[in-house]
Amino acid sequence: MSQHFVRQGEPPPGLSSFTKIRLGWIKAHQVRTAKPGETSYAFLSPLSKGGELLVVKIPLDDGTYYLVENRQPIGFDKMLPDSGILILKVYPQAAEGYGTVEVKSASGSRNFANATYKLKVNNRNIFIDKRHNIAIMPLWKEKDNLGVLITRPDYSEGALNAARAIQTLMNQNAATSDSEKEATIHEAIMAFKSKDFEKSYAIAKRRLEGR
Repeated sequence: MSQHFVRQGEPPPGLSSFTKIRLGWIKAHQVRTAKPGETSYAFLSPLSKGGELLVVKIPLDDGTYYLVENRQPIGFDKMLPDSGILILKVYPQAAEGYGTVEVKSASGSRNFANATYKLKVNNRNIFIDKRHNIAIMPLWKEKDNLGVLITRPDYSEGALNAARAIQTLMNQNAATSDSEKEATIHEAIMAFKSKDFEKSYAIAKRRLEGR
C-alpha cells in the first residue's frame, strides 16, 4: 500500500511489512510462518501500532512468498485509502524497481481504495491461490488485533461460514451484552481455533436461529 498520497497536502501511508522487515523494524519473533496446505490462524496487531505479532509469512515452492498484514488508519497509517487484512506477494529475484512487491488487491483493481480483505464484505472476504493450495481469509477482531486464517481452498467454505456466523453473533452482542450469547460466541471460537469449522458453525448457527 505504497500509494504515495491519498489526498494532496496529507502525509503518505506508512511503510509495508516488506520494507519494515528489510529495515529491521520488524523482528523475527513478530513474524509467524505458515505453510501452504496447512491450517493455522493468527491475530495481527495493526502494522503502524506495533505489537507481539505483525506479519504472517507464507513461503512458496518457487521462491516467492506472501506477507499478510493488518493495516488500520492509525499512526503513520492515518491516511490509508483502505483498512483491513492486506496481502503482499514478494518476488525476491526481481530487480529493485521492477515489481519486487505486488499488492494482491481484494478488488482486483490497481487502485488501493478497496485493496484489503474484510470478513463483512462478500466479495472481499477470501483470497485463494489454487496452485499453491492456499486460502487466506480475515477473521473477527480480538481487542485491537485482527484475525487471519491460512488454510486450504477446500476448507475455505466451511471456515468462512463459521467465521461469518461468529462475527454476526459478535455484532448482535455488542448492543445487548447477553451473557448466554457471550458464552456461545466463546464456544464457537474455541471450536474454530481447534479447526473444527463444522462444529463452530453449528454452534453459532444454533444461537442465531434462537435454538
